[in-house]
Amino acid sequence: MNAMKFFTKTIILAVISINGFAQGAALKKTEQKGQPLNLKVNIKGMTGGQCLLGHHFGDKNSIIDTAKINTSGWMEFKNKEAVPGGIYFIVLPSKKYFEIILTDDQNFSLETDTTDFIRKTKISGSDENKFFYEYLNYLLDKQKLLEPIQLKLKSIKNRDSIRIFQKQAAGIDSTVKVYKRAYYKTNHPKTFMAEVLAAMDEPDQIPYDKCPKKANGTIDSTFNYWNFRNHYWDGMNFSDERLVRTPVYANKMKFYIEKLTSPHPDSIIKSLDWLLEKTKTANDLFKYTLATNTVTYETSKVMGYDAIFVHLVKKYYETNQANWITEEQNTKIINRAKQLDYSLMGKTAVNIMLPDTSNKLTMLQTVKGKYTVLIFWEPTCSHCKKEMPILKNYYDSLRSAGISLQVYAILSDMDTVNWKKFVKENNLNWVNVKGKDPQELQNAKYYYDVYSTPTLYVLDEKKKIIGKRLDVDGLKGFLNRQITKDKKADGGN
Repeated sequence: MNAMKFFTKTIILAVISINGFAQGAALKKTEQKGQPLNLKVNIKGMTGGQCLLGHHFGDKNSIIDTAKINTSGWMEFKNKEAVPGGIYFIVLPSKKYFEIILTDDQNFSLETDTTDFIRKTKISGSDENKFFYEYLNYLLDKQKLLEPIQLKLKSIKNRDSIRIFQKQAAGIDSTVKVYKRAYYKTNHPKTFMAEVLAAMDEPDQIPYDKCPKKANGTIDSTFNYWNFRNHYWDGMNFSDERLVRTPVYANKMKFYIEKLTSPHPDSIIKSLDWLLEKTKTANDLFKYTLATNTVTYETSKVMGYDAIFVHLVKKYYETNQANWITEEQNTKIINRAKQLDYSLMGKTAVNIMLPDTSNKLTMLQTVKGKYTVLIFWEPTCSHCKKEMPILKNYYDSLRSAGISLQVYAILSDMDTVNWKKFVKENNLNWVNVKGKDPQELQNAKYYYDVYSTPTLYVLDEKKKIIGKRLDVDGLKGFLNRQITKDKKADGGN
């Protein structure tokens, strides 16, 4: 029953603009069917003040209108045409809210009471919302039955008693699941709420001893996982873009990517491409999927996930499929991906040839070592002052242990006086280089996406990028694991 909490919670809305990036600055208008919006609402016990009308948009919320409450407690939301279908909410001055469904029938009235929005709501002129509130009342009844069981489970310790109460809770959940399936399959199959419940439905788990057996006669312990994953989206109508104006699609997408997809960039890319292909017939679903994941993976701190962003840009933005944003925005996104593309994991590091402290040119690709740490730093940077001596100690310890490690350290500004002083005082006896001029330095920073210092990369003996954007502590853990892995691959030598 946790999946339905968004229908009954009281929240403070994090309001976003529908013209923002996630929804698009140049949204292609969708023709809406049905009557123009004419929603009359009476809230018992309220006179004066102003309420807001908004809707979900994935995991965000958007306000579309306001209405003043008259002295009789009535307010009216009107629009010259129908608004896009979905689950909407009316927010009171207290920030509490209650939900309604807007589809084709947008000319109706609703009366409710602040003491109990669900029990005391009466709908006139909308069967969709009558059924919706019958559903909410049913859920509330079952929640009342579940609450004392949950309290018992928190307080008791006897295993037999715990099993009894768990069985009772499971029985209630099973009853609710049957009710939901009857709602969307037989009782109200043509309603929008039927689409919502079908999308939320998930495959049943089969008892372990009932799972199919493998060829060797043992039970396939992975059956439930793969059955769940393979049928996770069965109830989702990907052509119904109204579902983006509910929390359902956003929650399902998040769970699918984070829990049902391997956390490797290639696997995530495969899952995202599948979703984007599925949502192509529903403009708003496609837009939400692409825009949300573009932002997520461009800003992700997980090493290597920028490759997902680059893929999305190449496949969808460079082919003009993000048609809700301006040409200027599209160009900026493409240029950002082109920059990141130089420093993706697995790519050969862009070669750099810079002068060292004696003005001798040293090329990155000619630095010999099984591992090379490429680092941009500044002697006046407080963080660099702490990190560089730690890196030096780690460097010395690995080389003393016979590990072929090199460091190619690039001065990230033009202050050569402090640079030479710091190098000498801290005995940084590795390759220390600087830019001959600001433009050369800027070029190096561009290729390695340097916007702060220190910025650190790890290269293998072929100068391929195997680690990036680590601090020194992170480098130590990463490189120690890599050294162990490589030793095993080399037969322990």
